[in-house]
Amino acid sequence: MSESIHVTTLVENSVNTRDLQAEHGLAFHIQAGSRGLLFDTGQTDLFFAQRAPVGLDLKTVGAIVLSHGHYDHTGGLKRAREEAPQRAIVSSPFRCVREVCRQC
Repeated sequence: MSESIHVTTLVENSVNTRDLQAEHGLAFHIQAGSRGLLFDTGQTDLFFAQRAPVGLDLKTVGAIVLSHGHYDHTGGLKRAREEAPQRAIVSSPFRCVREVCRQC
């Protein structure tokens, strides 16, 4: 039996609805069954404001995954850690990502 995978865009350069805002950056919530993760955190903590209109509960986030260390993918990491302090951070081994993670 296969699980459905749902990908919800939280932050992106464009929007298609009045309830959301756009910014340069990227953040997705990925849900597979009862497991979820936050993939990147955008340029700011906008992902947090966008969670309510899309019905996201951060309690379903089991991990925070950072694709790379650029500001437009990690800018909301501090807020993500405040909201989900016990969640694991999974990232590339690149130095810039390690530096961003240390700051949070």
